[in-house]
Amino acid sequence: MMKRDMDLIRGIVLAIRNHEGRPSASEVQALVSNEDNGIYEYHMQLLLQGEMMTGVDTGVRKDRYGLATLALTWAGQDFADNILNDDVWASAHQTLADAGLESASFTVWSQVVLAKITERCAGA
Repeated sequence: MMKRDMDLIRGIVLAIRNHEGRPSASEVQALVSNEDNGIYEYHMQLLLQGEMMTGVDTGVRKDRYGLATLALTWAGQDFADNILNDDVWASAHQTLADAGLESASFTVWSQVVLAKITERCAGA
């Protein structure tokens, strides 16, 4: 059964954000995942379906996934900015784990991350 792995999603989003230029799907995979191609490809498709990133299908470049130029959308960039801090991510992860919600929706993950950022800002 395929299950969304938010740590892998985070890794992919941040790898695209931090890459010089527009990476291919294979370049991003080399940076973030030693998962088998089916799991990685599934997560790439989730990001495309969720409109977090764009990917140009280029048979010409012969990327094994057919996606030679990846870029974050506005929503993807916002998410990347919110999950950049390792402490914020770990705190959100722990909050959801403590509540037994590791498989929470993307919306819930985003809201918990935002709440953690808000807490940090209020305490600063």
